[in-house]
Amino acid sequence: MKSKLIDIDALITQANELTALPQSTVRLAALVGAKADNASEVADVVAFDPALTFKLIRAANSAFASRSEPVTTVRDAVDRLGTAQVFALAVAASVRPHMQKKMGEYGFSDGEYWRHSVAAAVAAEVASSYCKVTVPAESFTAALLHDIGKLIMAQFLKPEILDLLKQARESGGLTPLEAETRVLQVHHGELGGIIAQHWEFPQQVVKGIIFHHQPELGLDPICDVTYMANIGAKQIQARTRGKELDLAPSDDCMERLGMSKEGFEALCIAGVERFEQVRTRYNVK
Repeated sequence: MKSKLIDIDALITQANELTALPQSTVRLAALVGAKADNASEVADVVAFDPALTFKLIRAANSAFASRSEPVTTVRDAVDRLGTAQVFALAVAASVRPHMQKKMGEYGFSDGEYWRHSVAAAVAAEVASSYCKVTVPAESFTAALLHDIGKLIMAQFLKPEILDLLKQARESGGLTPLEAETRVLQVHHGELGGIIAQHWEFPQQVVKGIIFHHQPELGLDPICDVTYMANIGAKQIQARTRGKELDLAPSDDCMERLGMSKEGFEALCIAGVERFEQVRTRYNVK
């Protein structure tokens, strides 16, 4: 039997040490996963976290989310944004410092990994306007964290392993995901799912992360949304640089989502506008 080039147990240990999630985020994960009408409990958790309270009320009053009356209390902010969005904000605040680092093993320059993650979350955020199916509220978090496995895996990709991955892609004709599976016996989506499970995140978030390259295997709309958001993020990022990619979700995914090609184009246009708003408000460079 072929020995593994990467020790999965070591990967998980490294993932556990990635960040100690604040207790408020851990508690929110449990509440969101419970799928109950628990907005008051969510508000109570946030109320005792000053930094999260500030971020939540600011987000609720943003141009994208605002209505006629300004939000001044945590409970009103939770009611306006929804519990899943509150959880997503808490997660983003927890992992952002780690996601802004350079990740040359996957071709990410300083801050690029964070920008891609934010663009994917934005694509998931606006998706409901362009899909006929109901977009799960947890899609924002799944899209934001879809590549979290790369953050851990990159720390173990020594030059000789990178060479093997390159050979598998170029000589073996494999996709990057297939190359990871062939060479490492685990791909970054699976590793991301392991991390999300360790953090006790809702199972839909876990599924969205695991199957963000293979949504047909996930059998859940969140997998299609996260896959679409990943591709949408690449288009959004390209367009903010005045470029456009010849890239779109698969026809099967679009059919499952009830999204037309024109709808995906409209999503990308809306995503660019929203991404620029987020860049300005949250200093995403």
